[in-house]
Amino acid sequence: MNYKDTAKAILEKVGGQENINDFLHCSTRLRMNLKNPDKAKTEEIKAMDGVMGAVYSGGQYQIIIGNDVSYVYNELKPMVNMNPEENSQPKKKRDMSFKGLFESFAGLITGIFQPIIPAIAAAGMFKALLLLCTSLGIMSKDSQIYALLLNIADAAFYFLPVLLAYSSAQKFKTNPYIAATLAGSLLHPKMIALLAGEVPVHIAGIPVPNISYASSVLPIILTVWLMSYVEKFADKVSPGPVKIFLKPLIVILVMAPLALTILGPIGNYLGVGLSDGLFWIQGKIGWLTVVILAVFLPFIVMFGMHKVFYPVIFAAMVSPGYETLIHSAMLSSNMAQGAGALAVWFLAKDKKLKQVALPAGISGLFGITEPALYGVHLRLKRTLVACMIGAGSAGLFAGIVNLKAYAAVGPGLASLPMFIGAENNFTYALITAAISIIVTPIAVYFIGFNDPGAEGTAKASSEEPTPVETTQAAPKKEKLQSRLVVFSPIEGEAIPLKDVNDEAFSQEAMGKGMAIRPSKGQVVAPFDGTVETVFRTKHSIGLRSVEGIEILIHIGIDTVKLKGQYFNVVVQEGDTVKHGQLLIEFDMEAIEKAGYDTTTPVIVTNSGDYLEILGYEKTEKIGPETPLITIL
Repeated sequence: MNYKDTAKAILEKVGGQENINDFLHCSTRLRMNLKNPDKAKTEEIKAMDGVMGAVYSGGQYQIIIGNDVSYVYNELKPMVNMNPEENSQPKKKRDMSFKGLFESFAGLITGIFQPIIPAIAAAGMFKALLLLCTSLGIMSKDSQIYALLLNIADAAFYFLPVLLAYSSAQKFKTNPYIAATLAGSLLHPKMIALLAGEVPVHIAGIPVPNISYASSVLPIILTVWLMSYVEKFADKVSPGPVKIFLKPLIVILVMAPLALTILGPIGNYLGVGLSDGLFWIQGKIGWLTVVILAVFLPFIVMFGMHKVFYPVIFAAMVSPGYETLIHSAMLSSNMAQGAGALAVWFLAKDKKLKQVALPAGISGLFGITEPALYGVHLRLKRTLVACMIGAGSAGLFAGIVNLKAYAAVGPGLASLPMFIGAENNFTYALITAAISIIVTPIAVYFIGFNDPGAEGTAKASSEEPTPVETTQAAPKKEKLQSRLVVFSPIEGEAIPLKDVNDEAFSQEAMGKGMAIRPSKGQVVAPFDGTVETVFRTKHSIGLRSVEGIEILIHIGIDTVKLKGQYFNVVVQEGDTVKHGQLLIEFDMEAIEKAGYDTTTPVIVTNSGDYLEILGYEKTEKIGPETPLITIL
């Protein structure tokens, strides 16, 4: 993948830099806050080489790239002007529906927690490694070196309110340094000693509860949220000559007492309530909660909604000091998806599928599941069911033994020390992982999957794609050893891709190919293969040939705006199709009357896998038996 070209194409397809408020990346996704998400060309982004998927969820536009996401992010960053004034988002009417409120909440949580995850993950693994060293007798808990290293590992957790203050301030668009100052006031050693003294502390007659805010989450988030409004007030009332010190002074004088007397205690009680609520649910439903979450976790990850678990996880880590649901389910699911992808690698005959499955499987076993989920299981579908079976089986055991996680890290083979703690707990974690790793491949074997490499040898034509009138005899399709052929999926007039009135196609941003001006409103299969994707708006379909050619047939230009009107899809995702089989019917006249160009690009989306993509060089009439594209 050319990261710079990919970044450039993504920027264009999300509506340009003027449509981006801000963006960041997690382990596998670009996460963008777009001014107008409707401007993003989601289908075209999904069809890009190197992109596994795209979804608008949790108030963010998320582009799933996989392990290479940081490289694309680094190329994209200098292309986008992040001047806050130029990229300020115009106010929109708030969506007060349940879906709208939940997406706003999810977007808020993700935006606050995502930037601090590297620090928390590193600290969690540091603590897990120390636990491993003491368990193996390499280091004594009474030694100075252990105490020194433990303090270093614990710093990110102890000062978590400071980290959250900074990221919350970025999200609420307020001063991050004043926010960090307020967090520091809650954690100051002398403040802790004062509140722990025998004499109760009061501010203006209001008692200040003796609460430890180390490792807390919600108190500082609530404080910074209210601070964002107080700062706006302070900015208005502060005269220009003294604003540099008066504005922050007003904020601190107002917010520090409120944090200590009202917001901090409320946030603390909410955090404890989250943890207690989690244990109450498990107490009522028991092991079934782990099974349910483990089984459906892939769908939660698919929409990027797993980030909403952060407050619950951190609250549990503070009290009682361990977490028994989310990490147990994640361990079961991660191992299943990794093992399932490795099973596909072992069983598949298709070379490209094997190339995707091997690194995706390894990545999944180490806790990064998106490559396996998007690159293998959502594509094959039946293997996803196998993964759900494996995850559910492992989750059943983890739920019964009440498996505990003692560090906030993504569960994987390298992070298994996070389960070292109570007697036999680490053994239970190993058994949970083993169940998932063993059961999933067995389920993959018995359920099976559609392996393109097992369906036969390449079907091609002995003819070069020279112009053929539809009145002439159709050329015979013959097997070729060195080239593959994509036949025309539509009757009409073949034109070069460069003549299409859409830069995404004409500049070959999604791949090389040809285009057709239809004379008949039917799309048929251009080869034997499978239906990979049927877009929700019915105007586009993705196919994969038995030889591994992946094509996108996009009926018309900007016809996504018709939202499926005038289109009738007669196949489903996962269907096996034969050359010439009807796929889609569309009303040409109605589409053109609605003001849309019916020119249909036929794109080889995995063009990079081949030496040459050849097509017609001049306009000619073609039909379903006419070779449209030759691939070398």
